[in-house]
Amino acid sequence: MLAEVLARRTAQVRSGAARLGELGQFEGEVHAFWPAYLDAVGLALGARRVLVLSQTGEQPWRARLQWPEGAPDAAGDALRVLQLADATADESPVFEPAAQAAGRPAAALAARLPGASDADASTEAFVLVALLEAEPSQAPPADPRALLALVGVAAAIPGQYLAQRARVQAPGDRQAVGAERLYDVLQLSLRLGAETRFMRAALSLANELAVRFGCDRVSLGWVEGAYVKLTAISHVEKFDRKASASRELETAMEEAVGQETVLQWPATPDAHRVTRAHETYTRTQGSGHLLSLPLSPDDAIEAILCLERRSGAFDDNEIWELRLIGQVCARQLAALRATDRWIGARLASRLRRWRDTLLGPSYTAWKLAGIGVVVLACVLALLPWPYRIDTPLALRSKDLLFMPAPFDGYLRSAHIEVGDQVKAGTILVELDTRELLLEEAMAIADAIRYAREAEKAQATRQLADMQIALSRQQQSTSKLELIRHQLSHAQLRAPFTSIVVEGELKKNLGAPVRKGDLLVKLAHTGDTYLELEVDQVDVHEVSIGMRGQFAFVGRPDIKYPLVVERLDPASTMRDGRNVYLARARIEAEFQPWWRPGMGGSARLEAGDRSVIWILTHRTVRYLRQLFWI
Repeated sequence: MLAEVLARRTAQVRSGAARLGELGQFEGEVHAFWPAYLDAVGLALGARRVLVLSQTGEQPWRARLQWPEGAPDAAGDALRVLQLADATADESPVFEPAAQAAGRPAAALAARLPGASDADASTEAFVLVALLEAEPSQAPPADPRALLALVGVAAAIPGQYLAQRARVQAPGDRQAVGAERLYDVLQLSLRLGAETRFMRAALSLANELAVRFGCDRVSLGWVEGAYVKLTAISHVEKFDRKASASRELETAMEEAVGQETVLQWPATPDAHRVTRAHETYTRTQGSGHLLSLPLSPDDAIEAILCLERRSGAFDDNEIWELRLIGQVCARQLAALRATDRWIGARLASRLRRWRDTLLGPSYTAWKLAGIGVVVLACVLALLPWPYRIDTPLALRSKDLLFMPAPFDGYLRSAHIEVGDQVKAGTILVELDTRELLLEEAMAIADAIRYAREAEKAQATRQLADMQIALSRQQQSTSKLELIRHQLSHAQLRAPFTSIVVEGELKKNLGAPVRKGDLLVKLAHTGDTYLELEVDQVDVHEVSIGMRGQFAFVGRPDIKYPLVVERLDPASTMRDGRNVYLARARIEAEFQPWWRPGMGGSARLEAGDRSVIWILTHRTVRYLRQLFWI
């Protein structure tokens, strides 16, 4: 089944090519030429739809002809045709494979039609667009080079037909470039497309042109930078590139490449071109007539053909045919040369193309963006930037004073609340002393009574009673001293300037207290420090003497300096994190609104690092830990 499809496709191509060749000598009217031309193109290319579009100046493209007539638009055909028409701006045939666009079942071709207008060619441009049939699922895809060669030949036929109609010539002149020559050009292109080695294709092309145009010698030179390297000479497998004849020929080729046009010697009287190198080579080698034809598959000239013969000058028909052959074969030769070299040469060629693209005038916006990215990367890699370590902190006091109840009693009054800042000697709490005052009076009375009893026993010389009385007197005196001691401590006073951090007693007035019960807790305001919680991933960056700044949560707009004084060697768990506690000294005066236990954050100065290191070091550390590198 597949063989039948391929055989049928081959027969269609041959039939279409033959019909295209016949149209090269078509002598009928224009209204009969164009339907026959579109039908031949569709048959030769295996197309499902062929269109001819035109554009005048900056106006949009519009369809002029279509094959088959009345063919409906498939989904996406209109947009695809316009895109292909715009892609032919460089006057080179365009091939779009089916795989390049989702939803496009088959390939497409487009080519400019040079000289296809019988009006002023500078005001209207014509494009031939062919949408091909989808390939069978098991069939190999069509060769793009053969399709490009075929559409290139087909695109040249309308210009030839209209040019012949515009000239009043003899019938023999009108058939100078006929069907046979067009078919031969197509066959030459197909033979070159079958070659897999560049040198064989170049030598085959030179030999074919030498035979076809009756030339004594046909040479192919390839452009390498600012010079041309002689590559192939017809009917000669090996030649000396260092010989004087080879160097003079390369100079003549470079002369044509420099002017980017076809040069001929002897030159016509109306030709204003520099042909000194051609003249020198022709007179030295006795060639008689020399024609140089640049080959440019893309925008730049990549090769040049030099044809020499003594029999006569090259006429316009031959030059036109040579241009057509060069247009058809140049791209195939360039593709073969790019692939038929050792890997080092291919790599060097690709690097040179990248260099030319990078340094050339194209893609200016992308180049500026790339330069900006490179400059930004250099700045990020080289610019030093202060690196700071962020840590949470809390304000702590070195001295905390616990003031318990000095004796059992009752709470009489409380003069402070939690958060009050008190000075040294300020009365904080008072205990009820009425019971102590009664006990004091009783103790005084007992002491006096026992003193008198001792005096009485002494007077009656009762020594035992006297000793007992004196002992009781001492007991009463000790009790009196204890009671007076308790009275002196019935008022709790602040021993130093501090802040009340615990002691809500006003709501408990009159309540009993037992000796040792905590009444007030004070924090010394003159000796405070900061407790930093350094994460384990940053602890190696922290050292004694490191400076930084901190701010409290309530006033983040105010920054205060600090200095690290101590770093604990062991870690501790805080909120599920493994942290190391560090102590920092505050390099500022204690503010009235500060309170021990207040939280905030600190930033420690860890030196200068590159910006890119600061932005990526955490990610790099995570990846190294994840992949163990």
